[in-house]
Order: sequence, then structure tokens, then C-alpha cells
Amino acid sequence: MFKTLKILTFTCLLVLACSLTCLLSACNNSSRRIIVGASSTPHALILEQTKTYIKEQGYELEIKVFNDYVLPNYALENGELDANYFQHKPYLNDFNESNGTHLVPVLDVHFEPMGIYAGKKNSLDGLTSLDNILVPSDKSNYERAISLLSLHGLDNIPVTQVEAQNIPLMLSDCSLAVINGNYALSAGVVDRCLITEDKESDIAKTMANVIAVKSGKEDSPKTNVLCEALRQPNIGEFIKAKFGDSVIYMV
Repeated sequence: MFKTLKILTFTCLLVLACSLTCLLSACNNSSRRIIVGASSTPHALILEQTKTYIKEQGYELEIKVFNDYVLPNYALENGELDANYFQHKPYLNDFNESNGTHLVPVLDVHFEPMGIYAGKKNSLDGLTSLDNILVPSDKSNYERAISLLSLHGLDNIPVTQVEAQNIPLMLSDCSLAVINGNYALSAGVVDRCLITEDKESDIAKTMANVIAVKSGKEDSPKTNVLCEALRQPNIGEFIKAKFGDSVIYMV
């Protein structure tokens, strides 16, 4: 009986030790993993280029791809992500105000010129009140789109607000459309672009896509490693070679 008890006790201790080892290992892995939410194009592709540098610093980068502008901010607020990379500061500020989130930008990475794209019409000329132009429905991108249309004399043409990610799929239903750069790239419609925002304009600085973190994490080791990785020379080289004038490196 005593022998049986000894065996059971040893087995229990062994199981407990293994469990503790696994738990410590999981905690250690979590502390060395940087989880970033991103749009697929160009953000996730750009982040892929940081993995070597991040690994050299003793961390592992995990990229979670999102297909909308809402979930990655909630995931960051809830602690599911260490950072996200998909939005510009005006959108981030509007999101915080509307949703009570506490997210802050820590690095301006790139600018995606918003463009006017051909739908049924292949020119900005000759449009009438019978035409229609699709524009993003979220506040910051709507205002940006209207400003671009006004700049080119199209502010008297009726507009229809649509969720930004859906606009590239609806070009056959409109005369023209104003599309965010990342969605144009993802949908493969860049060749339909008629005109874009000036990359040297103030709008380029205002609308730079940022790395965002939850307030209080601005100077965390993970944030510092991620931001430094995006400052490496290979990032700018990759962006220029891959995206040309559709994505402008700002760092």
C-alpha cells in the first residue's frame, strides 16, 4: 500500500511539474510575442518585412489580418493585440471619441493617397447631376473624399456613402468612386485610378497610417521593438519596390 502511495505521489508531482513547466513556457512565449492586427494590403505585407529584425531582438511577430476598420481597434482595446496598423490618426481619434476606447498613435509609417477611380465613366469631365460617386461612409474618410472631389470641381455631383472596404467591389454601379489606397490595392483596381491626393501635401502628413497601441503602452519594450523594426532601411526599400506611388513611406 505504501509503495502504491509513493507511486501515486510521485506521479502527481510529475504531472504538477510538467503543468508548471508548460505554464511558464506559455507565459514566456507570450511575453516574447508581439501580436499586431493589420489590414492585408499593404500593412500585413509591410509587417512581414520586420520579422527578421524583430527576431534578432528576441521577439516573435504574429500578424493577425482584419478585413474591416472596427474589429482591430476593439481587439487592441481588449488586450488581444499589442498594436495595430491599418488606420490614420483622424480615424483613430474619431473611433476613440465614438467608442470610448483609449488608443494612441506611436509611429507614422506610410501614406496611401486616396484616389478617384473610374466606374462607368473613365474621366472626371462631363459629369452631371444624373451621375453618382461612391465615397467612404466613416466620418474622417468621408470628409477626406469630399475635399478631394471639391478640389477637382466634383462637389456638385451626388454622392453615395458606402463602407470603405466595399467600394472597390461596386465600381460597375457608379460613375466614379473615391477609394482608400489599401482597399484599391487589395482589390487590384489601382489601374482604374484617375487622380490621387498630392503626396507632398499637408493631407499626406495628416493621413499617415500609424502604429497604434493602447494608452500606457507607448514606451513598452514590444512597442519600441516594433517601431524600430519599421524604421529599418529595408522597409522603405520594400514599399517603394512593391507599391510604387500607391504607398509613400513616411518614417
